[in-house]
Amino acid sequence: MNPIVSAIISSIIESILESAMTPAPVVPPSAPPGVVRPALQTGPLAVMNPPSNGFAQFDDKTLRLAASLQIRDTQNRIVMSGSLQQPIPVLYKIDEYGSVQRIWVLTPEEAEVADQLIKQKAAAQK
Repeated sequence: MNPIVSAIISSIIESILESAMTPAPVVPPSAPPGVVRPALQTGPLAVMNPPSNGFAQFDDKTLRLAASLQIRDTQNRIVMSGSLQQPIPVLYKIDEYGSVQRIWVLTPEEAEVADQLIKQKAAAQK
């Protein structure tokens, strides 16, 4: 057999064996129950209705959404405002102009823990 063909075949076999032995990438787990993402330890906490026409309703307040709005889902990924189709618990941040600049969508567990943290901080400030 030609030595070049033999070398090519052996390198192909080696790369296949190496890729088979390499472990698959590990997907980072979501936060364990009872843990709130660090950015979520300040309020305000609200239930947000789906945004429309540059506004969203947070509990009983209707607020303008900033042009630079970022919405983070429960896995901390940025999502588009149109992907939110139902009322959801959120924490949000208002910019210096009174528009909503950041929104973090909460899991039910995060909402409960965030509410407790916010209440504890408010009580400590009194």
